[in-house]
Order: sequence, then C-alpha cells, then structure tokens
Amino acid sequence: MTFEQFLNILRARKWIALAVFATVLLTTLIVSLLLPKQYTAEATLAIDIKAADPVTGQQVAGYMAPSFMATQVDMISSQNAALKVVDTLGLTQLPEAQAQFQEATEGRGDIRNWFAESLLKGLDVKPSRESNVINLEYTATDPNFAAALANAFTQAYIRTTVDIKAAAAQQNNAFFQEQLKSLQANLEKAQNKLSQYQQENGIVGADERLDIENQRLNELSSQLVGAQAQTYDAQSRARGGSGAPDVLNNPLIQQLKGQLSVQEAKYKELSEKNGPNHPHNQQALAELNATKSQLNELMSQYAGGLNSVAGNSASRQASLQEALKAQKEKVLELKSQRAALDVLQRNVDNAQRSYDQALQRFSQTMLESRSNQSNIAIIKSATAPLKKSSPKTLLNLVLAVFVGALLAIGFAMLAELIDRRVRSKDDIENMLGLPVLADLLPPQISKKTKFGRTVGAQA
Repeated sequence: MTFEQFLNILRARKWIALAVFATVLLTTLIVSLLLPKQYTAEATLAIDIKAADPVTGQQVAGYMAPSFMATQVDMISSQNAALKVVDTLGLTQLPEAQAQFQEATEGRGDIRNWFAESLLKGLDVKPSRESNVINLEYTATDPNFAAALANAFTQAYIRTTVDIKAAAAQQNNAFFQEQLKSLQANLEKAQNKLSQYQQENGIVGADERLDIENQRLNELSSQLVGAQAQTYDAQSRARGGSGAPDVLNNPLIQQLKGQLSVQEAKYKELSEKNGPNHPHNQQALAELNATKSQLNELMSQYAGGLNSVAGNSASRQASLQEALKAQKEKVLELKSQRAALDVLQRNVDNAQRSYDQALQRFSQTMLESRSNQSNIAIIKSATAPLKKSSPKTLLNLVLAVFVGALLAIGFAMLAELIDRRVRSKDDIENMLGLPVLADLLPPQISKKTKFGRTVGAQA
C-alpha cells in the first residue's frame, strides 16, 4: 500500500475515524471528570546506617548489607505496620468503619486484618537508589486522611523497628538471667572449694609462706656446706692421733716437753756422777717418769679431744642433712599445695570472669529492652495536599488523543478491509493486474474526485 492509497482510505473513511477518535476523547474526558479525586500525601524518612548501638556503643554491621533498604521497605508495607496504624487511628471503633466492614465482608473475618489489607492498597514506598532515604506516599480521596495515614505508617514503621530490637533484647535478657543463676552457683562452688582447701592445709598466704620456707632451705644448705667443711677438717686433724700438729703444737705440751728434756739431762748427769742407786738419782728418775706420764696423758687427752670434735662435727652434719631433707620435703609439699591452690584460684577467676561478662550482657540487654531509640529520622512529615494527584485530566486527554488516533486509523483500515473499494488507478492495476490505458474524465472532475470514490469510473 502506497502513502497515496493510505490517504485515500482515510479520506473515504474519515467519518468512521472521526467518530472513533471523538468517542475515545469524549469517553476519556467523561471518565476523568467522573472518577473521584485522589490526593497523595508524601512523607520522607532517612535511615542512619552508621548509627551505633545506644547501649553498647558498637557499630551495627547489618546496616551495610545490600538488602537492608529492601528489608526496610517490606517492613513499612508489612501487615504488622498496617495493624499498628489501624490500632493507632482506632478505625475498628468507628461506627461507619464497622458498617463498611459489614457491607464488604458480611461480618466474615477479622476487622483489624481487613482494614490493614485495605490500607495497604493506598500505600506506596519507594527507596532512593543512591541514598538511605525512603519516600512514603499514601493516596486517598480525602487529603487530610491521606496525610494522617502517611504519618501513621511512618510512626508505625519506627515503632516496629524499636519493638523488634526490644523483643530480641528481652529474649537475650531472659537467657542471660537464667545463665546468671548457673554461673553464680559455679562461682560459689569454686570459692567454697578454695576456702575449704586453705582451711584444711592452714594456708593464709601461700606465696609468703613458701618464700619463708625457701629461705630456710637456703640457710640449711649453707649451714650444711659449712658443717661438711668443718667435719672434714676435724677428721683430718683427728687422724694424726697424739702426733697430730694440734697436739704437738699445744703450748702446755711444748712446756712439758721442754721440762722433760731438762729432767732427762739432769737425770743423765746425776747417773754419771752419783750412780744409779743414789737417792738424788732415784728422785730425778721419779720426776722424769712423772713428767713423761703427765705428757702422755695430756697428749692422749688432746688427741681424744680432736676425735670428739670430729665426731661432734659429723653428728652436726648428719643432723643438718636430716633437717635439709625434711625442709626439702616441706618445700615440695608447699609447692604442691600452691599448685593445687593455683588451680582452684584459676577456677574461681574463670568463674568470676564468666559471671561478670554475663552480668554485663544482662545489664546491656536489660537497657536495650527498655530503649525506645531508633536510627530513623523523619525528614518530612506528610501534610494535606492542596492539589489532587489523580485523575490527571490533561494527561489523560493527551494520551486519549494518541490512543484515539491509533484506534481511528485502525477502525478505518478495518472498515476498508471489510468493504474494499477502488479509489485510484493504482488500485485497478494492483487488484486486476491490468494497466490503465487512459483517463477519460475532464481535468476538473479528475481533480475533484481524484481521491474520491468516483475515481473508479476512470477505467
């Protein structure tokens, strides 16, 4: 089909096309005027994704999740939020609302859920793509009612987020409250074991007592070393007997030896002078023998004294060894007690630490359950709109012109397909496949009816 044929069809079917176009345009206008006016109230919310927990002060990482904003949109348009709006506005208590429910459902179902579902139909929530702002729109026939519902859904969303946090905190608080009882019992049990062990072993200050006993052990070790040296020295001196240097170098013995030498010389002199049987010689011999006897007795006494000193030193050494052995056992026992005491003390410390942590979390969850703070800020509260949002008569008419034109062309072409006419020589050539030899109409008639229905007579 050529453009000239298309124009011929539109000229021929212009009344059909005009009728369809006018019908569409008029219908759109009438419907736009008859439809009830709708008013859209808008509220704007901002979510602080960097908000810290008001109790613990820690950053909440869940705010950075990609699905966070979508979750918030679903929460605003949830059944729970709608039920809060119904309860806040008291719709179920209004007689006209109850009558509307009876008329719509004949009393079947729950009135709260029915109103919640009805209110959600006028709600539209749109999150911003590049920010943490959420736009909440509510459309209704009454501008004041639309603004009230937009603000009510805003408050319901904030209360829902607070209630969710509070409910989770209450559950955690109940859990930690139960755990505190068990942890406190464990702490008391560990403390009782530690106290009982200290009482049984008489432990007041384990570190101080162990230090004292270690000091005693060191002193005994030093004394034993000294006693061993003394014993070795005394035994060395005692081995010489009467010929020991300590015996020979004794001043009294040296004196007796000198006296003995003088007496021996005197006796020898008297023996040579007077003979062995002379009374003076006999007296000198008796004095010499007495001095020898005294010297031997004295040397024996000094040698016995050295043996006695060596024996005493060995006895003291053995005593110190026994004392050292007993002190070592005592120190080892104290160390064993200290190790057991450390284990019991660590049990007490661990139980105390667990109890303190649970008590801290219990206090935090208790504060969280009572907190009504939220990270949501209302940037713009909804106000009653002054202009209607729908129907948009001008926009509807513009769309009606476009749609009506398409329908007009479509109906014109449909009418032409139903009742096909010859409107130009091109139609003859196309339909019959025969060339047109001449155009017999006068020029003025041909010009007048060139695109008319009488053109068919040209053939």
